[in-house]
Amino acid sequence: MLDLHWDYRHDIEYRRELAKGHRVHTYTERAEDMGFCFSQPPGREQQWLVHYTRACAEDFLYRVEAPSGDWIVSVYRRPPDRSRQHIVTIRMRWQAPDQDADVTR
Repeated sequence: MLDLHWDYRHDIEYRRELAKGHRVHTYTERAEDMGFCFSQPPGREQQWLVHYTRACAEDFLYRVEAPSGDWIVSVYRRPPDRSRQHIVTIRMRWQAPDQDADVTR
């Protein structure tokens, strides 16, 4: 029997910004996801991480029915033999699909 061990464990932390400088850690998603590890051409790594993080965040926020608003999303790699490593942090505005344009709810 072939026993493969993948090491693509990541924590994705979601903080909702309620006011400037006031952020509330609302969710942590544990993901086994190799997308954050894809090799990119020189100079495009950051662009890829921002794009991929936003895509993952939109999917997650939709699934948990998160409220509309400004979110700070941070990704950390969790290697099994050492402490977690920060990969990227983005700021994004999330508009929940079932809410109107008022993001102050």
